[in-house]
Amino acid sequence: MTVPILVHATGIVALGLSVRSTMHRCDRGLHRGYFLAGILWALNNFLLGASTGAALSCVSVARTGTASLVHKGDSRIRLGACALFMLISLAAAALTWRGWLTLLPVGASILVTYAAFFLSGARLRLALLVSALLWTQNVLSLHSPEQIGGNLLGIAGAAIGVWRTRTTASL
Repeated sequence: MTVPILVHATGIVALGLSVRSTMHRCDRGLHRGYFLAGILWALNNFLLGASTGAALSCVSVARTGTASLVHKGDSRIRLGACALFMLISLAAAALTWRGWLTLLPVGASILVTYAAFFLSGARLRLALLVSALLWTQNVLSLHSPEQIGGNLLGIAGAAIGVWRTRTTASL
């Protein structure tokens, strides 16, 4: 009985962190919140048996942490780290392949990888919005209320985040 409670609890907390982070005006706050939410989404996906989602969430956690560390560093280091995480995303997809629909979350992961290392402000949040749209098919197939709600609120939160930061970065 504790597993369903844990599934719902991890999903609800990850949902709250994801939405709050996306609407945060500060990119550092966004990265910090996404890091914590990613850990919980990975656990939530694992508990749901969603192997691709769990694997890509683990990649997301490592990517977000790395991007935060090298954010203002040498562009060659950021490029190398970005390429590495794109390759890891592709490898995770290959190892957890479940048909052509796997391409949508992988596309989202690659987009967010680029965004995490090279975008900020409204452009970063726009990439997160597109990513949430690409994840939609995956979360609908899981029939998880938290994941569906998280994705829909993630779309809304990213749209609000784009709007809130539009004055600090032009699209």
